[in-house]
Amino acid sequence: MIESIKKYGGFYIGRYETGDLYKEEAVVKKMNRNTSNQTWYTMYEKCKNLAGENENVETSMIWGSLWDETLQWLLESGVQIQDGENGTRTITEADINTDSKSWGNCSNATFEYTNTSGGTSTKIENYETVIPTGSAEYTKTNNIYDLAGNVFEWSLEAYSTRYRVIRGGYYEQRGRTYPACFRYCGNTYPTIITSGYGCRSVLYVK
Repeated sequence: MIESIKKYGGFYIGRYETGDLYKEEAVVKKMNRNTSNQTWYTMYEKCKNLAGENENVETSMIWGSLWDETLQWLLESGVQIQDGENGTRTITEADINTDSKSWGNCSNATFEYTNTSGGTSTKIENYETVIPTGSAEYTKTNNIYDLAGNVFEWSLEAYSTRYRVIRGGYYEQRGRTYPACFRYCGNTYPTIITSGYGCRSVLYVK
């Protein structure tokens, strides 16, 4: 992966959290709700197999270093995020490192999103819910959705031989508690199955 990034100048990160995790083949697709309730091991395999029969690329679960690189890219790109009734504004370091409420599905955020029936629903402040992938413009930065919230996302990073590291925000907690840069590795056993843990895939050219 490192050699590919050096040669081609980067990598591709999944626009959406990886979905259809309970099926034989996972997807990176808009409006998917099956983004959790599997072990790290299952998600690891699903991400590895996303490339299918395409022998020119490799896919995998995201590395922690690539998560950090993506957040740095957002800052350097000067992307726009929602700012309530004021429209949009440029993302700041504080939006990533201190409080990601303004661009993530966190418990204390409120925004509109598309529900699975195709209608519009309102995510109410201090109401906790997982939203379908890519269903809210509020959670989009540089065409990537839900880096700052929705489900925690497993990474390939490990802590000792027992734990795997999760990244990003979480729908059940405030944006200040778990901002987009959040990194956690306490009691995160790869055998855990929970509605709060999902994953994100990356793709690079061989």
